[in-house]
Amino acid sequence: MGFLETGAKLEKEEKYVVNKYALLIGTETFNDPAISNLGGVLKDVEKFSTILRDSELSSFEVTSLTNPLLIDARRAISDVCIKAMKDDIVFFYYSGKGVLGADKSFYLLFTDSEYKFQDATCMESEFVLSQFRKSECETFIIVIDTCHSGAFFNNNRGLPKSLVALTAGDENQMAMETEEGGVFTNTIIKGLKSDYIDANRDGKITFSELFDYITQQQSKSTESSYEGSPKKWEWNVDKDLVLFDSPRSVFISYQRQQSDLVEKISQSLIKSGISTFVDTKKIRTGDIWKELLERSIKNARAFIIVLDKEILNSEVADWELETAHKHGVPILPLAVEKVTIPALFQKMYGHYNRMDFDIDKYEYSITTVIEHIKALRVRQPEEVAEDKIADGTR
Repeated sequence: MGFLETGAKLEKEEKYVVNKYALLIGTETFNDPAISNLGGVLKDVEKFSTILRDSELSSFEVTSLTNPLLIDARRAISDVCIKAMKDDIVFFYYSGKGVLGADKSFYLLFTDSEYKFQDATCMESEFVLSQFRKSECETFIIVIDTCHSGAFFNNNRGLPKSLVALTAGDENQMAMETEEGGVFTNTIIKGLKSDYIDANRDGKITFSELFDYITQQQSKSTESSYEGSPKKWEWNVDKDLVLFDSPRSVFISYQRQQSDLVEKISQSLIKSGISTFVDTKKIRTGDIWKELLERSIKNARAFIIVLDKEILNSEVADWELETAHKHGVPILPLAVEKVTIPALFQKMYGHYNRMDFDIDKYEYSITTVIEHIKALRVRQPEEVAEDKIADGTR
C-alpha cells in the first residue's frame, strides 16, 4: 500500500496560478492643521486602479484605500503580505505626504497623522519593508509619489527577497502636483496607456522600459517648479522584470502625402481611448525598422491601411498589409480618395470591408471608424490558417 502499481499513471500536478495583488493608498486630507491638504491624490489612486484592473494590461486584484487612518493602512499592508504566496506579485503604491525624520528615516502620512508626533502617528517606511520581509511572496513592486520619496529605503533593517521600486525623486527633492494628480504618477499612467513605452515592441512593458520612459518625459516637463528626477531601485533581480502587457495599438499604414490626415485620425483614436502606432513617431533612430514593424503589426489590435493612388504601388505598404493578414490582425481599409483596386489586391484582401472615408464629413467618418474598431475581435489561429489555404498563400 502507498505505492503505485507498475504502469499506473501519475495525475498531472496542477499548475500554480500566479496571483497579482495591488495595494493603492492615497491621502490628501489631514486632520492636523499643521499638515496642508493636497489635491488630485485620489485621482491618482483611481487612475492607477483602472490600469491595474485592466485584463489586457495586468489583471491585478486591487485594494484601494483613500484617506485612511494609520491603523487601517497598517492592517491592509499586513493583509496583502499574508495572503501573497511565493510566486505571486505584490504592487504597493502610495501617493500623498512624505516627510523625513530627524535621523533621515522616511514617514508616510495618513488622515490622523500629527506632524508633531511622527513616530507615533505616521508610518515609517521600515514598517512596510518589515511586512514584505515576513511575507512568503518574493516579488514586490513599489511606487512612491511624495516629496522626499527617495528616502524610502533609509535606515531599513533588511529588504525582501526581490524588489523593484520607483520614487518621484531623491530624499531631498519635492514632488510636483496638479489638480489632476501628481506629475510623476500622471507620467506613469500616460505611458501605460500608450504603447510607445514598449521600446522593443515585444508586447511587454519591463521595469527598465517604464523607467526610461518616465525619465524622458520628466525631462520634457513644462512644470517650471518641478525639481525632482525619478529614481529607480532594484534588489536581487536577475533579469528585467516584466510589469505589464503593452496596450494593443491600431497600426496605421499610409503614404507620406496623407501625413496630416493620419495625424488627425491618430489623435481622434487616442482621445477615444484607442492607442495608435504611426511609424514616424514610433520608429527611433537606430532601430531595426522591419523587425520592429513586424512586431508592432503582429501585436496590433487592428490594422488600418489608408487607401489612395500612391499606396497601391508601395512595396512597404504591401509588405505591411501581408504581415497583418499573415498574423490574423483585423484589417480596415480606409479609402480617402477614389481608387481602382488591382485584381491581385482584390483577390487577396477583397473579403475585408472597405470603408469610404469622407474627409469633408470627418466627424461622421471617424466616429464610424472608432465604432468599427471597438467592435472588432482578433481572429483565432485556425481562422488565419483557413484563410491562407483558401487564398493560396501556403
